[in-house]
Amino acid sequence: MMESLSPRRRVYYAYLGRTYALMRQIQRRSILGMRLLTLVRWLPVIVLLYGWLTQWSASILVILAALVLWINLSLWRAKRTNYIRFVPDQASSIDLTSVDMVPANQKIPVEATGLFSVSGYEDTVLLRPASYWRVPLGDHVVMVEERPGKFLYQFFGTQTLQEVRTGWLLHGPNPIETVSVTFLVRWGPEYTQFGQAYENGDDGNLPPAKRVTIYLSTADIGIKRSIWHSIASDIDLANPGGERVNVRANS
Repeated sequence: MMESLSPRRRVYYAYLGRTYALMRQIQRRSILGMRLLTLVRWLPVIVLLYGWLTQWSASILVILAALVLWINLSLWRAKRTNYIRFVPDQASSIDLTSVDMVPANQKIPVEATGLFSVSGYEDTVLLRPASYWRVPLGDHVVMVEERPGKFLYQFFGTQTLQEVRTGWLLHGPNPIETVSVTFLVRWGPEYTQFGQAYENGDDGNLPPAKRVTIYLSTADIGIKRSIWHSIASDIDLANPGGERVNVRANS
């Protein structure tokens, strides 16, 4: 896994994945009714101030100051990126000569990350159980279980697809095999008027389409390959004559 990357990059990405997972746990957990985030953020500051007032050694104060800086910078960066980083596979292992597409209407279990919606609500999820499938007319659907019994969606197809890439998602100790999909959306809360989302009707007053990237993760290389081929084939239709490569875009 990640053999195409240098050892230095692999060590750095392993550090990032662990840091993102740690920062998310800090954001979400509580201890004795107190948010762990508050404790982790302010306890080192209090210790640093106490050490400065009581004249601890300079080396200890420098270490504490560096710890305060690292904690706050890591929390800020992790939250800004939804506690993940996607690393594209520049030397894709996917066989481009053998097309293996997902059968129409067959739901494929994956873990989904990114922005998902219903007409009046949207949320950003992280590695939640999901299903991917494509319909015979060429559209693609991802249904993600935000929490038990509550589902959010994304839809994309030939007219909206922008890019599909293979690579790894960094979150936790090990990189996660992932397909990244970028597309344009015009549905969700900001595109809903009076409870009706005008996706195919008179939408002249709606905001412009926004660019969204979601990530479909699976440990099964065969499933990853099938999903990539299924989505990439529609980018071929939207960009006829284009070179068949791992990284694609509509321009």
